[in-house]
Amino acid sequence: MAASRDPRAPGAKQPTESLGRVASALGRRLRAFPAPLALVLVAAAILASGWALLLPPFQGPDESEHFAYVQHLAETGDAPSSTTFDGAGSHSSEQTTAMDALGLRMLMGIPGARPLWNAADQQRWDDYERSATQAQRSDGDGANPIAKNPPLYYAYEALAYKAAPGDSLYDHLLATRVANIVLFLITVACAWLAAAELTARIWVRTLTAAVVAVQPQLTSMAGIVNADTLLVTVWSAFTALALRTLVRGLNTRRVAGLSALAAASALTHGRGLALLPPLAVVVALAWWRQQPPIARRAALRACGAGAVVLAVGLFLFRLFVAGGGSGGSLYGDQTNYIHQGGFGIGQFAQQVWQFYLPRLPFLPSRVGPDYGFRQMFVETFFGSFGWLEVRFPARVYTALKAGMLLGLVALFWAGWTRRELLRERVHVLLGLLAICGSLLALLHLVSYLALLGSGDPLIVGRYALPLIVPFALAIAFIATSLPRRLGPFLGAAVIALGIVLQLSGMLITVERFYA
Repeated sequence: MAASRDPRAPGAKQPTESLGRVASALGRRLRAFPAPLALVLVAAAILASGWALLLPPFQGPDESEHFAYVQHLAETGDAPSSTTFDGAGSHSSEQTTAMDALGLRMLMGIPGARPLWNAADQQRWDDYERSATQAQRSDGDGANPIAKNPPLYYAYEALAYKAAPGDSLYDHLLATRVANIVLFLITVACAWLAAAELTARIWVRTLTAAVVAVQPQLTSMAGIVNADTLLVTVWSAFTALALRTLVRGLNTRRVAGLSALAAASALTHGRGLALLPPLAVVVALAWWRQQPPIARRAALRACGAGAVVLAVGLFLFRLFVAGGGSGGSLYGDQTNYIHQGGFGIGQFAQQVWQFYLPRLPFLPSRVGPDYGFRQMFVETFFGSFGWLEVRFPARVYTALKAGMLLGLVALFWAGWTRRELLRERVHVLLGLLAICGSLLALLHLVSYLALLGSGDPLIVGRYALPLIVPFALAIAFIATSLPRRLGPFLGAAVIALGIVLQLSGMLITVERFYA
């Protein structure tokens, strides 16, 4: 048997030397991290943390149901049901007590209500919390409408729930909100990476990431528990990787990564299925534009790896959702109208037209309420906080709508003036359009089917937040199309506007809940 080497012998690697090399490598990586991106991430973390601390428990859109899903999964290991009606509530006894004893339930969507946070109310809650048991945290077995969602987001949040430093309901809620902030920071970083594939200019990358970081509706959603945040993160990562693939070409890792993100999107929410068509479009465009042409064997290997990853993801989707793993099917009530003959392609096209543009004299009136571009892409995209009842004054939305329309005109102008560049990068443009068009088409289809049934448009601005990176890239494209000195000025103005909207949103939220 060979004798073991004495670590003190000459030439032997000393532990301190190994640690020194690791520290040196880590230091080099940290020094290579872009300082502007670090500053944007710090600002994004501060803003999102502010929302997490300002919004009272369960006062974000559907946060009470999303948290109930997380708690049930963390405490029992099983997803809740969306169809069980056995007298049990969808919230645990602990969450129900908190919502009723502290007035959090009556606070939802009612501007005049205030939480019951005086000393006596708090003392009653503290007395209950000290005696709360695991059974009172795990008995939310009743029908939860959010239970139809796939489990990926809730599995992630369940880990944060388990890692909470304390055992009270609010310790768990804060831990899950912090985990949501982490997803938001990844989204901001993805915006930087997406811009990095299109330009070497640091100020353009910084502008793209900062537009995402200061978008008020997105940042407020980052401060609560809601699966939409993970969906935004996955779509942002897909957009960045899609641009990398379109610019640099296909390989096995990129196609597998795109397929994994498309699968993760489907496993996050039913709206995530809209990422499947862009996956096919991006791979086809990258193959078409590959220079030099990719070898057939390498292309087949890359696509085969992606197909395997995607197949596994869709199998899990089928297992957890369509197979009844969460107790329901996505959009089941809406899709029934297709089978029952209620769907009409002409009426659907008219509905989409009147969503964006005035009704033409020869068109029939739209189905449902007068709900369209302003309500979705202005009012609930830039900021309707709480349960959508905390809003900016109407004049702010009017100004934002005018800015959006002006921005669209500027985008078309920039596209025309830089048409030679767009012609060279038409595959990149088509990839971005496929990402945007696929989601919007699904949103409008589901909205139309919902209108046929319940009359509810079932579409709000936060559903378009997965397109936040293309939105930021469009602003950056306009800024880089302006004369050299005007571009950074426009970028600074957009960021300043976002910060003003952020702070104003926080102030009206404080007034809503605490004044």
